[in-house]
Amino acid sequence: MVRLIFIIVAFLLMMGGLVGGLYFWGIDPVAKFNQLIGAAPADPLEPVKAKVTPPSYVEYGLLAVPVVEDHEVRRQVEMILRLEVPFEKREIVAQNIPRLQNAYLQDMMEYLPIHLRNGRRLDPATVSARLLKLTEKTLGPGYVKSVMIDQSSVK
Repeated sequence: MVRLIFIIVAFLLMMGGLVGGLYFWGIDPVAKFNQLIGAAPADPLEPVKAKVTPPSYVEYGLLAVPVVEDHEVRRQVEMILRLEVPFEKREIVAQNIPRLQNAYLQDMMEYLPIHLRNGRRLDPATVSARLLKLTEKTLGPGYVKSVMIDQSSVK
């Protein structure tokens, strides 16, 4: 029994030495094995996993809009916005944040007094859809997937 254990240990040491020596001389013994395994056909029963890219965001920050009614500021709407963008277009959108700030402020100063008239509450879904259309008009289609309102308050 002891003899069998010594034979197995000696065999494993020789194989480890062989693989180590081949690596030392620049021969990859596992590469040929990986080529053989890689050439095998895929299992037809295994479902194909779609490559999912995580969403990429550009932080817009705070959008504070004064609500002017009867020539005076009655309320102020504050929204924290985040823009969901394709990964490869993050830098372009980040560089154009000042253009978006100007466009958003001008449009919201016209829209919010009408939207909040007669005690109505702020509807984030409607405002988000309007900001997305405005973004596509300002930057062009395909730069921003969605405009998300993280927090909103009317003061």
